[in-house]
Amino acid sequence: MIARLRERIAVEDPDERIEGSGNPITSPQRRRAADAERMLEESAELTETQRKFDRDR
Repeated sequence: MIARLRERIAVEDPDERIEGSGNPITSPQRRRAADAERMLEESAELTETQRKFDRDR
């Protein structure tokens, strides 16, 4: 009886668990927002680089 109880409340074997990337799970909307922010920053950097290039010519 004790063996059955232990089996029932036993924690999964860590070797059989699925390992993730370790990153927090976010909603698709939040992932898109982060990607959009990154794209805007890159665009702003490229625009500034282009302005400097145009000014130096």
